[in-house]
Amino acid sequence: MAVKLHEKYLEDVVTEISQDSLWRKKLIEGQYNEQFLITFKELEELPCHLWSTFSQYGLEFFVSKIYSCPEGFDEGFIIFEFKAKDFSHLVSQVKVSPTH
Repeated sequence: MAVKLHEKYLEDVVTEISQDSLWRKKLIEGQYNEQFLITFKELEELPCHLWSTFSQYGLEFFVSKIYSCPEGFDEGFIIFEFKAKDFSHLVSQVKVSPTH
């Protein structure tokens, strides 16, 4: 059941975290491949849209800034990679502009 919930909410997490100004700043200024934990245990660090989902289902994901991915994003963008903490096969990447 937990894997299904992580799979169901992965794209919501990708969208909310990659658009959140505090998380973007943390990731852009962080080191490549440095993993940050997004967890129900620290709701105050999450965008408020995710609070109820994380607290209700006990979700945990890792997010990091990576050098490249199979899709080969355009140059000049930064790639964030999201992985379910206990289900490493659940992965999603998103490209973001470093200036917005």
